[in-house]
Amino acid sequence: MQKQLIVNLRPDGSVAAETLGMAGDECLAYISALEDLLDATTTSSAYTAEYAGIATDAQAPLHDEERRT
Repeated sequence: MQKQLIVNLRPDGSVAAETLGMAGDECLAYISALEDLLDATTTSSAYTAEYAGIATDAQAPLHDEERRT
């Protein structure tokens, strides 16, 4: 799977982001870079089984973040 960073800008100014095709700390590095670019802080996050490199049947985001700018 190709590595992807999916970013959604919401009407209220919040940003939701998720990484695909990455495992472990690699996804956290992408989210951290996005935080720096947006001068934002993470308000909530969640990990899936894929974060630990565990194969799952469904393609779920590795890391889902919500930020306020």
